[in-house]
Amino acid sequence: MRSSELREGFLRFFEARGHKRMASAPLIPSDPTTLFTVAGMQQFVPAFRGEVPPPAPRAATSQKCLRIDDLDQVGRTARHETFFEMLGNFSFGDYFKEDAIAWAWELVTGVWKLPKDIIWITVHPTDTEAPEIWVRKIGVPRERIVPLEDNWWPTGGGAGPCGPDSEMVVDLGPEHACDRPDCGPACACDRWAELWNLVFQQYNKAEDGTLTDLPTRNIDTGMGLERLAMLMQGKRTIFETDLFWPIISYLVQLGQHTRPTLQYGRSESDDVPARIIADHSRAISFLIADGVTPSNEGRGYVLRRLIRRAARFGRTLGIQGAFVHKVVPVVARAMGDAYPELAAKQENIVKFVQREEERFAETLEQGTVMLERVIERLRDRGETVIAGADAFELYDTYGFPVELTAEMAAEQGFTVDEAGYREAMEEQRVRARAATRDTFAYREAGAYAAFVGKTEFRGYEETALQAAVIGIVKEGEPVERAGAGEHVDVILDRTPFYAAQGGQIGDTGTLAAEGLRAHVLDVTYPAEGALAHHARIIEGTLEVGRRVEAAVDVERRQAIARAHSATHLLHYALHQVLGEHALQSGSLVEPDRFRFDFSHFSALTAEEIARVEELVARKILEAHPVEVMHTELAHARQMGAIALFGEKYGERVRAVKMGDFSLELCGGTHLHNTAPVGLMRIIGESSIGAGLRRIEAVTGLETLHLAQEDARLLDEAAARLHASKAEVPALIVKVQDGVKVRDKVIASLRARGAAASADDLIAAAQAVNDFRVVAGRVPDAPADALRNLADQLVAKLGSGVVVLGTVQDSKALFVAEVSKDLVKRGLHAGNLVREVAKMAGGGGGGRPDFAQAGGKDPSKIEAALALVRDLVQAQAERRAS
Repeated sequence: MRSSELREGFLRFFEARGHKRMASAPLIPSDPTTLFTVAGMQQFVPAFRGEVPPPAPRAATSQKCLRIDDLDQVGRTARHETFFEMLGNFSFGDYFKEDAIAWAWELVTGVWKLPKDIIWITVHPTDTEAPEIWVRKIGVPRERIVPLEDNWWPTGGGAGPCGPDSEMVVDLGPEHACDRPDCGPACACDRWAELWNLVFQQYNKAEDGTLTDLPTRNIDTGMGLERLAMLMQGKRTIFETDLFWPIISYLVQLGQHTRPTLQYGRSESDDVPARIIADHSRAISFLIADGVTPSNEGRGYVLRRLIRRAARFGRTLGIQGAFVHKVVPVVARAMGDAYPELAAKQENIVKFVQREEERFAETLEQGTVMLERVIERLRDRGETVIAGADAFELYDTYGFPVELTAEMAAEQGFTVDEAGYREAMEEQRVRARAATRDTFAYREAGAYAAFVGKTEFRGYEETALQAAVIGIVKEGEPVERAGAGEHVDVILDRTPFYAAQGGQIGDTGTLAAEGLRAHVLDVTYPAEGALAHHARIIEGTLEVGRRVEAAVDVERRQAIARAHSATHLLHYALHQVLGEHALQSGSLVEPDRFRFDFSHFSALTAEEIARVEELVARKILEAHPVEVMHTELAHARQMGAIALFGEKYGERVRAVKMGDFSLELCGGTHLHNTAPVGLMRIIGESSIGAGLRRIEAVTGLETLHLAQEDARLLDEAAARLHASKAEVPALIVKVQDGVKVRDKVIASLRARGAAASADDLIAAAQAVNDFRVVAGRVPDAPADALRNLADQLVAKLGSGVVVLGTVQDSKALFVAEVSKDLVKRGLHAGNLVREVAKMAGGGGGGRPDFAQAGGKDPSKIEAALALVRDLVQAQAERRAS
């Protein structure tokens, strides 16, 4: 059976048994304490805790997941992977162990026809109920039921919903067994394949380890689609299944351009890199599709590491140049039917990956320099083994696999402490596991939990209404009343106030009644589904149960609506000017101003900005109607609606339509027509990360205020230049040209002064062995003049070392140059100038023949230069010894 048949068969099986089919949540979880979605149950944690209503009594999903705690095992075993799909069925207090076990057995043995006699069952030792169900209701022999302490989910001791679990384990046969005498279902060898974990979620674990009963006894199951496909398709690893094989085949074709005999299945040395790249390319594609971009921290760092790791392993297969971006369309074809976002965002994903590969090529050069420094340091000490910590730093910082480090080191007669490398890798893995131990430790909703889903939002239809106060929270604790001067969170049974979400800030306004007045300063969701009005009581007493007039600041709301509608117009214009890849990745909408983040790979030109502004202006002047529709998510996608990167949508969505040119899924407040936007003007455009740009813009009255300020500044400039406004640009160019000429003259005079001191410096040269050393300060010399002077001095010396210092921008600047014959004898300019700069509170380095460094304290230049002869002497003696 193909994986698509298995996925669909699973979902249909449970739909037929009253389960609601739910869409996969994004890989970026809504809970900010976790990096990635790592299990099917993660999106349901608040429902398991009873903090929000469940989506249905029963649910079933195929959930995208990503785990990176065993990254070094990926591709080296039959079943380890980073990205995977978790098939799961869930019950929120509706059914429990007996039905979960019976349906699992029916699907696996009755529908999919896996032989019953190869299935073993593991249970938790404290769970006496599950074994009896397996034996008495299902008929599994008692000897094939194994109690294991690990049968508790989640593993690792994290806080949150938890409980014992029972797992179905498939015996693949003794020919796959390891040599351990106790080899059994708990063994990690290739004989035993964990198939389906049935978790009986009945407790909530506190941070101190205390277990309390959840409001309901729940079912949470998880079955890896890749492992299921491996078993059903009769493959020896997950990588031969139809989920991976198209990618593996394409990689082999790429490698055969330089290695014609390359084949998958002949040797692990080729198979492992192909599996790693195939796995990583899937993870990369899904991460970017869900809104993650390469960066140096958090999710972005994981993505960057996966791209670079895949790129490095391509070398092992003989693949030349950047190639990972070429694998993305293969992933999209293999997975696009189930996940159409891969095809829809393919162009964008390809560009991000290609850009990161180009950056990695530059980083490889830096890594090579670092390796050379490590080797140089070892040579100085007469050692030949690269420490495991150094090899790991090369891997962790620059993406160098230890095999590449060993290969490059061997060329120069060095080896790598691979045991130390593995120890450093294990230390990192322990840190990673500790960091993800609290994967399900969602923030407690506290006093707000009781109000989840209790407020009816009426803000699309009304800006003022009568409402009842159903809760007051002060400093995290519920209170019955609050008086003048106090700041509290007010919960209403119904509200016209929009709570901050989707990039749009919350409304402000008033809560009023006879003898009572409160200012609403902001509105947020302190817990998912609980809407809180952050208010300051101006006069009177606010009490639970009291009715109030809730009124939004309409003028401010209208200004926010202008800005929000303008973001949709801007999104449209960016697509027209830059291309469909310019997709929104975030925003902040405020009254008559906004910022808009989007994917693009270069700064916008002045011409592009002008075209974008003009397109937006035309759509405003054309006065297109703005319509809101509520529809099914699938129907909205068919209509071409744009969804925000990484946003989680339910089955029914709200879409905002402008004329016939813009349709976006959006929950914000908008105008009824584009005309009242007035005008939009871009006031800033900048980079916020690799492949990500940010536009800042204003609308409405803010554009008038900006135009007035610009006119005032231009008038002032014209007055100072004693010219008309039209003459200002030409006069500025004239002044700039004059400044450039002056700077050139000054630089030339300084360079002449530096060159004039060459003879004096040569005359003061000191002898070291059979060569001479020049060390001196050059007053007021630009960096390029200092470098040129060093070249001249080395040329005059023939054989020698030159170190020069000067003051630049109130800091010390040093350059060092070593003649080629002395470089061959082991002298190193980079090492030398680094030690010199330390004396002036700085550092630096560079090549053996030339290097430069800086220092914070220019008063120490002479003292630093006085060290040069002794430092050169020490280098020469080390080489001689």
